[in-house]
Amino acid sequence: MRRVLSGVGVALFVAARAATAQGFTIDWSHTTVTGGQLLPGQGPDRAAALELRADNPGGTRFQLVTIDRPPTGGGPYVVRGMVRYDGVEGQGYLEMWSVFPDGGRYFTRTLAPQGSLAALRGESNWRPFELPFMPGTETPSRLEIDLVLPGRGSVVIGPLRLDRYSPAGGTTAGAWWSERTGRLFGVLLGSVLGLLGGTIGVLAGRGTVRQFVLNSVTALILVGVAFALVGIAAVFAAQPRYVWYPALLLGGLSAILGIVLWRPLRLRYAADEQRRMQAVDARRTRGVAG
Repeated sequence: MRRVLSGVGVALFVAARAATAQGFTIDWSHTTVTGGQLLPGQGPDRAAALELRADNPGGTRFQLVTIDRPPTGGGPYVVRGMVRYDGVEGQGYLEMWSVFPDGGRYFTRTLAPQGSLAALRGESNWRPFELPFMPGTETPSRLEIDLVLPGRGSVVIGPLRLDRYSPAGGTTAGAWWSERTGRLFGVLLGSVLGLLGGTIGVLAGRGTVRQFVLNSVTALILVGVAFALVGIAAVFAAQPRYVWYPALLLGGLSAILGIVLWRPLRLRYAADEQRRMQAVDARRTRGVAG
């Protein structure tokens, strides 16, 4: 029983890592781009941003990043992020080339009149963009992501995120909270629940503070159910994966662990209490006999 209980904290810590490790992020502070200037702390949520300037009226192509063997999960995928720009002449765009093992090359470009696939023209404050692709059964061997400006202009790009894609899925613009907040939420919630689970394991293994342990397990169940419901609501609201996944995973796991442990813990404490009462009775009997 003690080993099972001590494993609660470990399971929740592992779940926290899983909840925050989904997808693949390009952090510009660790990625060098020819012609680009790093802007530390000037991106969305104070992340590092990348500034690219085109001074040539004849057009410029910036090769942003190449992702070999991208972790797309074998289905539709999307590269998304935030972009702002100023003085963009003509119709610029972000572009993703999906390269497959058979040599096939297919592009996705932000050339729509509006939305997350809108072209870059004129000026704009931070707005979301997406580069989705829905392949067949093949998985791409490489992704090439570029910025194309037909004339002069300045573009600033936040971190890029590669995720699985659902056409019905929500975009960053309608998200309940940011991707960074989602990661922080997963780490903090997993750490708190992991610490609580580890404490329950240690105390229950010693058979002490019965009421605290049982109240903590009850709290684990209630908090877990609450966050699982938040995760389910986020799924039905078509929120991005970084919104619903940590809440659903950590909340569901917490509730399940609490429910599984509730009855064994009550029986454990009941058995301990019975043994103590029998020991007291035995001492009283020996005292009377003496």
